[in-house]
Amino acid sequence: MLRTYLRMTQAELAKRTNIEQAHLARIETGRIDPQISTLRRIFDGLSCGLIVEPCPRKPIKDLLRGRARAVALNRLKQAMGTMALEKQEPNAEMFKFLLEKQTDEILTDQRERLWAKKSE
Repeated sequence: MLRTYLRMTQAELAKRTNIEQAHLARIETGRIDPQISTLRRIFDGLSCGLIVEPCPRKPIKDLLRGRARAVALNRLKQAMGTMALEKQEPNAEMFKFLLEKQTDEILTDQRERLWAKKSE
């Protein structure tokens, strides 16, 4: 869109960026997924900068707490299995309390690896 708005042909952009015109055509039609370095060259050829920044789908704190909670839940489920065998299983309210406590402990301990194994 930008190239067209600037009244620049693919051939002109290819010359400005030292990228083959056929490669530009495949990028523009979505047939290939360009590398960031290629996009930088293209936008530089269009006299534009390129900014790449992460955009979290939800607040980072929520993401971190959710992951810690998944790890805590996995650990509690394992413990609950053993407790159930011994007929010492806590009620739902106590389980929720233990889950939140375990989650807080995981978040506090910087040594905890939250992404080592998928617990979700």
